[in-house]
Amino acid sequence: MKKFFLIIIVGLISQTGFSQKVSERNFQAQFDRYGVTGCFILYDQQKEEFIKYNASRCDSGYIPASTFKIPHSIIALEEGLISDADQIIKWDGHEWPYQSWNQDQTLKTALQYSCVWVFSQFAEQVGIDKYYDYVRKFNYGNQDLTGPPTRFWLVGSFRISANQQIEFLRKFYNYELPVARRSIDIVKDIIVLERTDFYTLSGKPGGSQINAEDYIMWLVGYVEKNENVYFFATNFTTADYAGKSSARYTLTKDILDYLKLIEK
Repeated sequence: MKKFFLIIIVGLISQTGFSQKVSERNFQAQFDRYGVTGCFILYDQQKEEFIKYNASRCDSGYIPASTFKIPHSIIALEEGLISDADQIIKWDGHEWPYQSWNQDQTLKTALQYSCVWVFSQFAEQVGIDKYYDYVRKFNYGNQDLTGPPTRFWLVGSFRISANQQIEFLRKFYNYELPVARRSIDIVKDIIVLERTDFYTLSGKPGGSQINAEDYIMWLVGYVEKNENVYFFATNFTTADYAGKSSARYTLTKDILDYLKLIEK
């Protein structure tokens, strides 16, 4: 009997050495409201507790798409490709389908507009071998960058689960990545989505095609409130990228509002 309880206790010990509670919650109504199937995970740092909806899917890996722009921005800063959030990145005049891309950018606007050409340019300058080094040091996703070397986060074998997104965000937020604190602070500042008197919501959406019909849609980030931080990751699949794009925000905010972490 003692051995049995010891196994349970050991099973609750995380890599950081403390027990973590996991509770299942039913947010199907929120997902049904938008006609999508997906998962949600939240980690309460003070309580060391997880809340999960569709927990088995939280283990499933999907292409990170533009959520990778959080580590990608850190890498660009670490490699000296950009000095700060406001340095001008010149547009080469190529016409893109999104008007917001057809202009000079900064790291801040490139993240805001999810401007692919900026990050493809970074990838070309850094080279795929260094990206392998970084994703291994960050323990980010499956660390398989097989695919187009300047678009591997959008197309190819790269995968990350909702659980792994939380793991990365926790290390990012708590300065546990092997990079300069300044690089993390710059990226933290530019991923803020909402700042109120009661909470600050930060994060990055993403979306990419995963088969002939479907797209994976992401929103990952954290809420800072009452001297605590709550990390979250939402993903869902849809065949309607344009029609469901805004649902990354609204669905996630529905859940965060229900949990009384934000106010809609």
